[in-house]
Amino acid sequence: MSKDETDSGDRTFSYKFVCGAPRPNLQLELSVNVLNTRAKHVPELAARVMNHHNIPCYVEPDMVKCLKEFVETERMSIQHKKSQAGIDKIRKNPSLISTIAADVAKKYENTWACYQKPVSNKPNEFSISYHYLIHSLAMQVLLKLEQKYISLMSKFISDKELSIGKMQDRHQMEMTRACEHVGFAYTADDVTILASKHLADMERLQRHWDTETQKIMKTQKREFAELVVGLHKEMLAHNNTLNEEGPIYLCVKQVLDTSLTKPSYIPDDSLFVSSINSANDSGQKSTPTPSTTTSNSIVMEESFTVNLGAQLKTMHNIRLLVTDVLNFCRYSGEEEMEAQRFQTAMSLYSSALSAVVLLSDKRIGRCTGIEQEFASICNSSPELHFPSLDEQLEQARDHVAATRQEEERSMTNGNETTDNSEDTDSHLLKEGDFYITKHSNLSQVHAVFHVATEESQLQSKASLINVTSRHPVILALRHILKVASNYDIRTLTVPLLLTHELTEEITFQWCVKRAELVMKCMKGFMMEMATWDGGVSRNIQFVVPPGVSEEAFDRLRSALPEVFRTTSARNLTPAHRRTAHR
Repeated sequence: MSKDETDSGDRTFSYKFVCGAPRPNLQLELSVNVLNTRAKHVPELAARVMNHHNIPCYVEPDMVKCLKEFVETERMSIQHKKSQAGIDKIRKNPSLISTIAADVAKKYENTWACYQKPVSNKPNEFSISYHYLIHSLAMQVLLKLEQKYISLMSKFISDKELSIGKMQDRHQMEMTRACEHVGFAYTADDVTILASKHLADMERLQRHWDTETQKIMKTQKREFAELVVGLHKEMLAHNNTLNEEGPIYLCVKQVLDTSLTKPSYIPDDSLFVSSINSANDSGQKSTPTPSTTTSNSIVMEESFTVNLGAQLKTMHNIRLLVTDVLNFCRYSGEEEMEAQRFQTAMSLYSSALSAVVLLSDKRIGRCTGIEQEFASICNSSPELHFPSLDEQLEQARDHVAATRQEEERSMTNGNETTDNSEDTDSHLLKEGDFYITKHSNLSQVHAVFHVATEESQLQSKASLINVTSRHPVILALRHILKVASNYDIRTLTVPLLLTHELTEEITFQWCVKRAELVMKCMKGFMMEMATWDGGVSRNIQFVVPPGVSEEAFDRLRSALPEVFRTTSARNLTPAHRRTAHR
């Protein structure tokens, strides 16, 4: 190993050539350092050698070719020997792996901007700086900066959808043509091979876009953190006013004035063209698959003010509304987006946070149903304050796996036997368990409680008997209120029917009974919550999935004041938008 590490790279290049028919074969030997000689230097080196030895010019092309191959082969041989020696050393001493990994990570951070850590070394410096700026004269500058990043991400997502859509259209056209000509121009094996190529191309394209997504998000987050912390310090040094001549402010203006004209992340289409008549598809126009849009309107709504408590009563606001629960996460439109972003930003690092309860799969990060739609909303704009959704889900999975291992060790130490006949997933949660994700890029929500459930069982007729006040999902609501009490979450949105969609099995009576159960349990939990935080006023929003009948909503509206013992509702607005006050 020591010999390979001290290899200077000096090699002797031997080249034979013939100068004319009657002359014998001539041989040239040249000392070359293959580590210092690059391919671009070879032609110049060959020209100097030929001039010094009076070698005919017609020998030059072959000599240059042979010299390039020699240099590349010898250099690769040296690097291979060094790499193999390093691997052998690690195999003998595995403890070196962590040291080498840390060294490589440090080199990446010093070389590539996307891997650099934020400029601030203090954990709370960024949040303190942002809270200061959003409540100062720099508020508009900060919002414009965030909007700039959102616009760049929107352009990126549009390019991604266009690229994937073009490939899907091309694949469909090629497969259709191949199937139509089976037995003539193509065989069944050709169709199978083409399908495999299409799958490989699509996977490669998806990996490309996933990598670019992570790169752009990390770059934007790092740049935003540096500008926020720097602008905060610059304002403090300038008597709490914007210094329009300051270097950080000028850097912010430069970012705002930058336009992305030629994106470098768009892949070359030639890398993903299949072999069957792809050249004939160049004239075909393609459009990206349109994304599904959902109306953010509230179908029916009712508001109440209630006082809860035995001796010291606490006032709470309760809303009953029919809408999609994800409407609290997605922006309603371009016109309302700025106002919603402003409201979210103002309360991001405050004591008036908002959260929503989302019924999720027991497998963390399983991207199906409402979780898939929620992930799409999160990824539609950059997350500039917290880890991305994927990173937070990965942290949750690691935490669950570590907890399971600790439980297994405790049970083993306690001489308890476990039934390992079934291979359970270490990332599988129990019903009623929940994990929390934090967000700064959603319209009305700062945190999301993901509750592990079997939603199909909660929607069945039998659930009216099985789901009681001691059901794990009901108890999860109590623990969620406990977390909300400890971490200044003042607005909490809860699915009243413990489901996000209505099925054929869900009847009028089913809705009423389930709603009354959840209301009564929530009332008890809220009264208990007063002993936790001393009685803080909160906003509780009960959400019913779209599709519920007007009759059912009226019955739920009547049941709420009965459960919470409010006065009867007074009709102050047109039908289905009333406000009742105690």
